[in-house]
Amino acid sequence: MIRPLTAALAALLLLAGPAVAMAPAPSTEASPASGGSDYDKAVALIDNERYAEAIPLLESAVKKNPKSPDAWSQLGFASRKTGNWKAGEGYYAKALALDPNHQEALEYLGELYLETNRPDEAQGLLAKLVKLCPDGCEARSELEEAMEAHARKKK
Repeated sequence: MIRPLTAALAALLLLAGPAVAMAPAPSTEASPASGGSDYDKAVALIDNERYAEAIPLLESAVKKNPKSPDAWSQLGFASRKTGNWKAGEGYYAKALALDPNHQEALEYLGELYLETNRPDEAQGLLAKLVKLCPDGCEARSELEEAMEAHARKKK
């Protein structure tokens, strides 16, 4: 009696496995109204293209943790996306001073250079990303795509 019961239980577990694997993972993304950190709330706002709303939260985040290259990079991104290229460039510089190989900051600064018509400077950052990511990475791919789009616009 135990063997058929064990076999039935094993079959049930095998059949349930794919269903469990296919179920969506619970979201860990902080919504702006949730109780996450200022940084987490800001990233959620950025993900929803609410850049201006993210800036004060990121300013608070860098005030609390001025050694966070991620927070400085995101502050640069939000500033750039609201058209404040000068501030964005300064924030990217702070991120890169803390971590000269910060891939996201390198990519975003390269995109800023393209937006401000400085493709040669963007090319220098792409060269650095090629060295950092010889097999490719998201930052490298994104900057390569941005450079290709910029070159197409110039033709």
